Amino acid sequence: MIGRGRRRDKGGPPVWTVAFRPPDTEVRFQARIPSACEGMGFDAAFEMTIAWNGAGAAAQARVRAFLQRQVIRIAKRVSGDFSLGDRGSAEAEIACALAEEKGIHDELVREVAVLVALSVDREDLDLERERERVGPRHEIQKKAHLARMDRVRELQRDVLSDPQVARVWWYEQNPDLLHDIENAGAALDLMSSPGAKVEETTEHRGDTGDPVLDAFLGGLEEWEVPPVLQRLTTMLEGLERGDLADQLRQKWLNN
Repeated sequence: MIGRGRRRDKGGPPVWTVAFRPPDTEVRFQARIPSACEGMGFDAAFEMTIAWNGAGAAAQARVRAFLQRQVIRIAKRVSGDFSLGDRGSAEAEIACALAEEKGIHDELVREVAVLVALSVDREDLDLERERERVGPRHEIQKKAHLARMDRVRELQRDVLSDPQVARVWWYEQNPDLLHDIENAGAALDLMSSPGAKVEETTEHRGDTGDPVLDAFLGGLEEWEVPPVLQRLTTMLEGLERGDLADQLRQKWLNN
């Protein structure tokens, strides 16, 4: 019957007011949002539909800008947890976050719906996949290298530091080549550790008599000691501790 309409739900707006609502607004925009891959990100395309309660053009423009900013902020907050290869997961999480976020609503807005689609540059994706493959392989190679270097240090310390031990070790590895021991010994001597020379240098330097100073100078090469001591005496004099500078000079000259 004319003049009669559907009964509205209790507390809701009258049914006839639908005819006076402003039309929905569709806004499309794009943004570059981060990923978990350093220096690379997603290209995000958004489609936002805004259903208005009623607002003028100026108010709608203000609200559209506010909502667009909020959508991009939420997307950036979520996308940083995903690598480029997880584009589908990132899309889903962003969509859920936007649907659950109450902060993107406004009193002039009845409803907001946002669709998001992510895309990834092909070169960036190929680079990230190569990085994922190379990373574990590099770690394996690094550990293997460290193991080899540990073995080299053991040989230097336990074998090559003593010519006699080096020859016995070589014979143990090559019992059928005893006739070549002379040539092997000469080669081993070329690879011998300079540990004895280091010890001689340390003994030649001697102790200063001060355990703190000895510990400080212990890791220095012979040629590094004089300039370091000179700087120390200069610093002590600058601090008006000439007595300590004199003590340091005496120990230095005595050694």
